[in-house]
Amino acid sequence: MRTRSIAIVDDDPGVRGSLDSLVRSVGLAGRSFSNGEALLCCGEESRIACIITDLHMPGMTGIELLAELTRRGWRQPVIVMTAFPTDAARALALGGGAQAFLTKPIDPDVLLEAVERAIA
Repeated sequence: MRTRSIAIVDDDPGVRGSLDSLVRSVGLAGRSFSNGEALLCCGEESRIACIITDLHMPGMTGIELLAELTRRGWRQPVIVMTAFPTDAARALALGGGAQAFLTKPIDPDVLLEAVERAIA
């Protein structure tokens, strides 16, 4: 049986790599996706324990991804992150079911605490 992984959805390959390294540093498995559509098409939703997504991405935004995950019945907790936080975006994310709304640059300890709470 494969370990359940933390899905990392961000259009920036540097951010994906950094977050993947971070989750792996605490013994979690990471799985990176360059956009929401790639996550939705992966066919491995049962192997995903938590989803970390950027808010602003070309194509599907993090809010749109959150809504689509809900529509499809995915039950994984979602953590939304952004370099451009607004009260409206925070309200949309948290109102849409996100477990946390974090500001980039991400504090590694804050992110890991949010992931631990989400998968507990």
